[in-house]
Amino acid sequence: MKKRIIKITLLSILSALILGALIFFSYLYFTGLSGFRIYKDGENTIKVACVGDSVTYGYGITNWRTNNYPYYLGKLLGEEYSVNNYGLSGYSVQTDSNKPYPFSSPYKKSLEFDPDIVVFMLGSNDSKPFNWKGEEKFKKEYLSLFETYKDSSVILCTVATAFYNGSQESGITSYDIQPPVIDKISEIIREVSEEYGYPLLDIHALTSLHPEWFQDDRVHPNKEGAKAIAEVVAEYILSLEI
Repeated sequence: MKKRIIKITLLSILSALILGALIFFSYLYFTGLSGFRIYKDGENTIKVACVGDSVTYGYGITNWRTNNYPYYLGKLLGEEYSVNNYGLSGYSVQTDSNKPYPFSSPYKKSLEFDPDIVVFMLGSNDSKPFNWKGEEKFKKEYLSLFETYKDSSVILCTVATAFYNGSQESGITSYDIQPPVIDKISEIIREVSEEYGYPLLDIHALTSLHPEWFQDDRVHPNKEGAKAIAEVVAEYILSLEI
């Protein structure tokens, strides 16, 4: 009898732990904090790779599964397109940053996807004080990274605006992001577009007048911001002759 009680107790504890783990993962998944995603193979469709950081991934967004911008982009483009989300929170362009995107699994998977179109929106995390090494170095590594997608149609996107919190007007904001450096990075991306003839979507300008499109951290777009980004990207892609 005693052994039976112990067995039932252990099973109850194990069940509670499993249930707790499932609830916790569900919370992380639906708030865009898990990093989890499922990739489509894109067979017999126009393949679109959304390459970026947490803004692309949809970090912290309400109901992440349906509100991250690549998912919404796929809905706008329709069944002829397969859109995959290769955003990776915290990752940067520069290879000597604390989290270099070129060494990541999503980067490798984006190349394996062999996309027809790449929506390239990276650079926000390069603005962090411990990552930022100057405009020349960023530009060189930015070029080096997106040109690895040379067999695809690459659409460059400036990075989303980062706002200060409350009455703050200088220094760093949430997640060590430096808003003035974000502005510089966006200008560099505009220069690259002009110099090398790549199409540009100015997400920085789009978001700069809409702080209401951001979560409380003032760095990550909310569902309205993600929707606005997706609509601009979709409009451009649908105008292409593919």
